[in-house]
Amino acid sequence: MGLFGKGNEMNMIHYEGLPGFGKNYATSMELDEENRCLIFKARAFKNVPEVKLPLEKVTSAGTVSITEIEEQSKIGRAFVGGVLFGTAGAIVGAMSAGEKQKLKYVYIVNYVSDGETKAIVMQSNGGNLNYNKFQEALNKYLPKVETPKEVTL
Repeated sequence: MGLFGKGNEMNMIHYEGLPGFGKNYATSMELDEENRCLIFKARAFKNVPEVKLPLEKVTSAGTVSITEIEEQSKIGRAFVGGVLFGTAGAIVGAMSAGEKQKLKYVYIVNYVSDGETKAIVMQSNGGNLNYNKFQEALNKYLPKVETPKEVTL
């Protein structure tokens, strides 16, 4: 298959949405254009059956960025500052705590099953050199969403 592959498969980390797949399972997502479906396979667990999702059920798919906010403990920092530098250290330690933002990208496949909208959420494992080819090929099968050419306020 070569270094860059054919562009019809991406390696991801399963987060949620695939039956039988656990969180953080290494998963391959393949676009099978001949059979018009997405095929999900657990890469490390051979006893997990593959999941096929017909493309006519898929309503959208793509990468979304999520900002996670990690709050740092003010009490913990005050305690450490107080132990090291007394009352003044405790005050400075508490003041230095704050929020740390981390940007994370997830790939979401939205689909309809039994009249209900569902989602498969995956994270990139960093090895998706085929992303653009894969997404371009998949977009041919997704419903077209028209964007307004002009907005009047």
